Amino acid sequence: MKRRPLLKKNNRKPRPTPAAAMKRRSSISSQLTLQLEQVSLQNLLEGPAADSDACDGEEKDCILSQDFFCTPDYITPDGQQILNCLDFDKENVACPKSPEKSRTVRSKRHWKEGFLIDSEDSLNQQVSEQPMDSFDSDSQDAAKPLETMPEKKKNYISPSVVALRCRVMPPPCIKNPYFTGTASMDMDLFDSRRSKSSALFTPVGGDGLSRYRTDFHEIEQIGCGNFSRVFKVLKRIDGCLYAVKHSIRQLRMDTERRHALMEVQALSALGPHENIVGYYNSWFENEQLYIQMELCDHSLSTKRSPRVPAGEALDTMYQIAKALQFMHERGIAHLDVKPDNIYVKNGVYKLGDFGCATLLDRSLPIEEGDARYMPREILNDTHEHLDKVDIFSLGATIYELVKGSALPESGPQFSNLREGKITLLPGYPMQIQSLLKVMMDPDPVRRPSAKEIVENSIFDRARTIAKAK
Repeated sequence: MKRRPLLKKNNRKPRPTPAAAMKRRSSISSQLTLQLEQVSLQNLLEGPAADSDACDGEEKDCILSQDFFCTPDYITPDGQQILNCLDFDKENVACPKSPEKSRTVRSKRHWKEGFLIDSEDSLNQQVSEQPMDSFDSDSQDAAKPLETMPEKKKNYISPSVVALRCRVMPPPCIKNPYFTGTASMDMDLFDSRRSKSSALFTPVGGDGLSRYRTDFHEIEQIGCGNFSRVFKVLKRIDGCLYAVKHSIRQLRMDTERRHALMEVQALSALGPHENIVGYYNSWFENEQLYIQMELCDHSLSTKRSPRVPAGEALDTMYQIAKALQFMHERGIAHLDVKPDNIYVKNGVYKLGDFGCATLLDRSLPIEEGDARYMPREILNDTHEHLDKVDIFSLGATIYELVKGSALPESGPQFSNLREGKITLLPGYPMQIQSLLKVMMDPDPVRRPSAKEIVENSIFDRARTIAKAK
């Protein structure tokens, strides 16, 4: 018996009925319609931000504009005015517009050529580089407040920066009025620095560190006056002894600090001289001026020195006259020559304490020193011959040393000295007494200059000894 061949199984699906086909087409059509509506809505919402997102390539999140929700804006649009309360109509108020997300709310930072650029700077640059036709009306209105935003002043410095600068920056340069040369006057280091600083001096030691205590070891007090004290100190870094003079009271006013600096400026302008106390350094600390100077053995004050012999008096007069000659040739007058301000170191006499020093041309304020050693013209406010004031003071100083007693502060003897009436000094050569009489002449024109005193024949022996050294 022949077998029937096996029929292959048909895998085709049965053809749907017309009703089922119609139902399926209706479902596909509804799905396509829904997808098209979603695409249209998405394009409508993301259309303004599509360009910026395409250019950026970093941010793909969609933030709906407030125009879609018609909510009050958090940024007041340009041209919006405050309405009168009587005419205010809430129903007719238009919904304010919001700036576009892609134009204004960029808050990311970007690295450009190794530098960190803030979002606001990059945003302003992007807005200025975009062509005008690439913006719609809403984006132009949103970008307008950014373009018209007032910029900060270029020279504006916040108070915190000023406070930090005062603690970190050094004090400004101060012009030295005692320099008569033109080299220091040509430099523009003073007016520009002065205009940029609110205070002329920055006190050292505000952070709790004392330069005086750090650099020096205080040994003892060796002098005290009405305005300052002098201490014998050891400098820690070089192991040498110095004299440090500092003001007693604090110098809070600018005028007080400038007046205190006159001594420092005079010493620095003069430079080194064998018969002038050496100057090394100075600084302000806790509103007090500190001056580091050469340490001497003692002064010629009558409290420490007895009546000096004639030879020592001549040496003192000769060496201090050389110091005055050195000063007068540089246009500076001392105006406070007295035994307290003449110091001795290893047999050499040195003139110190330049707190009253001024210029011979009277371009600086004039403040006379101790009245016991001042001539009559300076006490009468006549300042035509300031160099001859130092000559009178030197003569009165030598007269006090050889006499062995302090000069009077007032009375008949005080007046007699200003009139040139000095008593004879027994035991001293007449040549010395004659020189003292002419140095203390009432007429300043008749007094010799410092150079004439140094060249006097009475000092031939002193000059010979000085040359031999």
